[in-house]
Amino acid sequence: MLLRLNHISKSFFENRVLNDICLELKAGEIHALIGGNGAGKSTLINIASGVYNPDCGEIKVNEQWVHFDSPYHAQRHGIGVIHQTPNLVPRMSVADNIFFGIEPRILKFFVNYKKMRLEAARVLNELGVKINPKEKVMNIPVRYHYLISIAKAIVQKSKILFMDEPTANLTEQERDNLFRIIKKYKDEGVGIVFITHRLNEIHEICDKVTIIRDGKHVATHNVKDITLKEMTNLMLGYNLNHYYPPLHKTKGEELLRVEYLTKKPYLENVNLTLHEGEIIGIAGLAGSGKTELAQIIFGQHKKDSGRIYWKNREINFKHPIHAVYNRFGYVNDDRLSSGLFMNMSVANNLTFASLETQNSLSLVNRNVEVDQSIDQVIDLNIKVDHIHQNVRYLSGGNQQKVMLGRWLMTESDLYILDEPTIGVDIGSRTDIYLKINELAKQGKGIIIISSDTAELLGLCNRILVMNKGTIVANQLNGNITEEDIVHFMTEYAQTLKHLEYCFEH
Repeated sequence: MLLRLNHISKSFFENRVLNDICLELKAGEIHALIGGNGAGKSTLINIASGVYNPDCGEIKVNEQWVHFDSPYHAQRHGIGVIHQTPNLVPRMSVADNIFFGIEPRILKFFVNYKKMRLEAARVLNELGVKINPKEKVMNIPVRYHYLISIAKAIVQKSKILFMDEPTANLTEQERDNLFRIIKKYKDEGVGIVFITHRLNEIHEICDKVTIIRDGKHVATHNVKDITLKEMTNLMLGYNLNHYYPPLHKTKGEELLRVEYLTKKPYLENVNLTLHEGEIIGIAGLAGSGKTELAQIIFGQHKKDSGRIYWKNREINFKHPIHAVYNRFGYVNDDRLSSGLFMNMSVANNLTFASLETQNSLSLVNRNVEVDQSIDQVIDLNIKVDHIHQNVRYLSGGNQQKVMLGRWLMTESDLYILDEPTIGVDIGSRTDIYLKINELAKQGKGIIIISSDTAELLGLCNRILVMNKGTIVANQLNGNITEEDIVHFMTEYAQTLKHLEYCFEH
């Protein structure tokens, strides 16, 4: 047995986070660890990797009992962790981050930068990541940060690897490449604990699954012996009968119209319309322009040309605050760097975009702020100790719900939701889907940008697919399949180039 966690318990103050948890990992095994947001998964990882000490329980590595004084001590025992939020140093280069603490040296004193960069480039290339190892991490797109962390674990030669939400920010192609790498290291005897909210991935990649709920062990099964529905029900503690609500098909007046929107090199001649009560979904690979489209509509970036109409009036927002005044809401895809204020309370984060509703003589009415925050916490089932708790101490999925709750409190007429359920457990997803459907019934216009094609097909009236800055498909739900979406995202550009070549010759 490569790793045993025996009867692990942990409390923070009077809050019991883990209660008598057991987990075993064999060499060459991929073991899924699943549970709802706040179930205790991240705490268990932090105990296994030396960040926290358990209140009681024991850890065994290679049949020897160990006590970790620090993460460095755990690393020396072959334990590597790739957190959902990668722990990288933004102002250091990619290569420096990958080899941090284990830099190759000349004569034991001088760092061999050439060897370090060559090896970093080799590992990144193996992962299918084409980035310059000399580039600072702060200049690298966020979606590559997790892959850089994987490269870091690879060069550390970890024999036990914890992967927290490894596919959350990846495209389908990057996900498939990651699975190929994971299977390769499994064949080499590495034991991997795979944490994910995308339960459909478990049958594809994992051998065993352990389910925890509210800090307690619920069940451990061979993956081949348990169905997706059984996993879901054990994780939630109840039967989930309906995942997506029925599509709301009544639409009203036109809310938003985009005509020939261009922003080089991201967008070119993009056209779309959105009506009251309509939910449109936008699919596309990373770099397709889908996020840039949202940012331009919301006033975060200027367009080069084209027109945007809101309720039949042309608009040209210079700043996102102008969009908020016009009743736009935007949940962006990066809650950490540009979404939440991590050192502020849950209440402050929830009410930040709707402060005018809590004003009294230009001062914030704290009683109103507290009341509205409590309503939103209850409505979205956000797990908190109290509303004045810093948002940094919430699980990733609960942080995502705070982001959504912030804009729900503004009572906007247009909601742009970029990856709204990233890092959110299956039960909380159903809560969010019901809320989105309820907004549509109220006549709100909703744009959902998601890398989860099943999510788009389950929620949206109409699906748009973007490829290299243009909309290459615009279909009513029912007229497009998941295979069609993937085709338009990945193969349309190649087909277009072939047609252009044929016309030229």
